[in-house]
Amino acid sequence: MTEITLILFLIAHVLGDFYLQSKAIAKGKQTSFKNLVIHGIVYLLAMAMVILPLLGLTFLKWVLLAASLHFLVDWFKILFTRKRSLTDKNKTRLYLMDQLLHVILLAGTVFLAAQVETIQWTNLMSLLIEYFNLEIGLFLKWMLALLIVIKPVSITIGIVLWQYQPITVDKEEVGHPGVGALIGILERLIILVMLSQSQYAAIGFVLTAKSIARYNKLIENPQFSEYYLLGTLLSMLLVIVTHTVIVL
Repeated sequence: MTEITLILFLIAHVLGDFYLQSKAIAKGKQTSFKNLVIHGIVYLLAMAMVILPLLGLTFLKWVLLAASLHFLVDWFKILFTRKRSLTDKNKTRLYLMDQLLHVILLAGTVFLAAQVETIQWTNLMSLLIEYFNLEIGLFLKWMLALLIVIKPVSITIGIVLWQYQPITVDKEEVGHPGVGALIGILERLIILVMLSQSQYAAIGFVLTAKSIARYNKLIENPQFSEYYLLGTLLSMLLVIVTHTVIVL
């Protein structure tokens, strides 16, 4: 039950820190304490909406603790970056360290809660599990994995690849805005499903289809080829890690 509780807290974190945080708030909180507070409130609400209906009001204090720690980490991160001029590589490292710290603190919160509380489902959740005959652990693992490979992985890839963008871009060859990101999401979802079914060979067909669409540019532009290959490999790596750590 402790593992399932951690998964619930991670689902709430992903929703609050990625899906419910707009680009305007993410950018604005760097210079505005008001935006940081707004993000903190939204994060708290995400935590409350996920945790309390499933585990009950006894977990309210742990929800408040998790949200408070998240707010403090974000605040200290902003104070740290304001006083320094960071390179793109350092910004990437800071982002990765920030997310790692959030996960560690959530794990610590759940561990403390497990020592103090008797973790059990609310009556409503117990009825739903029985009615739908859910394997709740597997269901929540898949929910977390799907949430991660869609938006958090997209954002992570964008942050990592920003420093490696080709210097010259032919604007006439740029497609519709957002199509590349959507293709990446579909690619990762398909790979995740293929991994769950042990259909490893099929993953190669997905990557081949993606490469065919960019064949001419890959051949003619070595710089773009390296950028494209790095993005593809990073995308695959993050899906494999997500599947291995969460679903298996």
